[in-house]
Amino acid sequence: MPEERPPIPRRPSLIISATLAVLLFGIFALLAEGIFRSTNLDSILHIRSLGVFHSQFEIKWFGLKDFVEENGGVDVILLGSSMVNTGINPQILATDYKALTGNDLRIYNFGVEGMTVYPNSKIARLLVEQYHPGALLFVTEMRDYTAANGLEVADQFLADEWVTARLGGKVTFRAWLKENSALLQHILPFRNWSRADFPDTFLLSVRRFGDVSASGYEADSKIGWKVKFPPDPNDSREKENFAMFSNYSIDPGRLENLAEILSLKELGTRVIITELPIYPTYFTYFGGESVHQEYLAQIAPFITAHQGVFLPPLSYKVLPVDYRVDYYHLNFKGAVRYSWLLGNQLVALCQDEGICLQRAEETP
Repeated sequence: MPEERPPIPRRPSLIISATLAVLLFGIFALLAEGIFRSTNLDSILHIRSLGVFHSQFEIKWFGLKDFVEENGGVDVILLGSSMVNTGINPQILATDYKALTGNDLRIYNFGVEGMTVYPNSKIARLLVEQYHPGALLFVTEMRDYTAANGLEVADQFLADEWVTARLGGKVTFRAWLKENSALLQHILPFRNWSRADFPDTFLLSVRRFGDVSASGYEADSKIGWKVKFPPDPNDSREKENFAMFSNYSIDPGRLENLAEILSLKELGTRVIITELPIYPTYFTYFGGESVHQEYLAQIAPFITAHQGVFLPPLSYKVLPVDYRVDYYHLNFKGAVRYSWLLGNQLVALCQDEGICLQRAEETP
């Protein structure tokens, strides 16, 4: 009889191998997720990301989350562009308001550079629905209402899958993971590691994270002595601004964005609108101070008609040149002065009109 050969062992199928690999990866991911959730790794690995292209938005988003967890809630959110980011110190504003009214407010600065009224109308709803502050103070200015201004930043931001999901659009699995996975949030800051500019952009994010206070304020130490001189339309660096802002008019679509912010009163949040004391040479872009006054004459009654509160801008004279970075940004000295002055305006609003900012209930 021919000699019988032992059976050849069968190799696991490709499907079984792939299934085992997925299971092992899932187990590893769950273990890592558990470690991130059960330990205080945030104190070591500070930077978190949602995969949104705007890293400063992410810094403020997670900063506000930490602020609410630390303080039990937030009473006032300051919203706007980089003018808010560097121009209002929430701690000084809160201290002044408490000294004059006795109300101890928890205030957070959510100013994000490049954000006009268009994306801020969406951000405002996200913040109010998430944290239910007693008041939203939105700082706006003339550029917000030019249709072409800030479109690239706004479109990139609003096209993001996490932002889309949070605004009620399609919820993808990746968007869900970004929202719910602490592990992924700590990995995403390194997603562009292979790019040549990654070291610079990552270190910039780390530095900016360190520069932002626990209440969302980012100080600026520069001094813009040139603000005394109006911009020159013949300067090649200024031609884009003059082309965009001359022949100024308020875009109806941007006005609707402002109405969206004002409509948040329906969710129980009082909406206050104001403008920083901008240096008058800035209005050269638009055709002069008279155009600015025409703008205020249109915007103020619109805010009032939508049951918002309008705080008229203070005179530029309250903030000298060495308190400024440029035509519209304040440095750290200007932020100290303006935060105190804004506090006084809000106190007067309480005393004269009975519109007082109150401490909200603790967030569970």
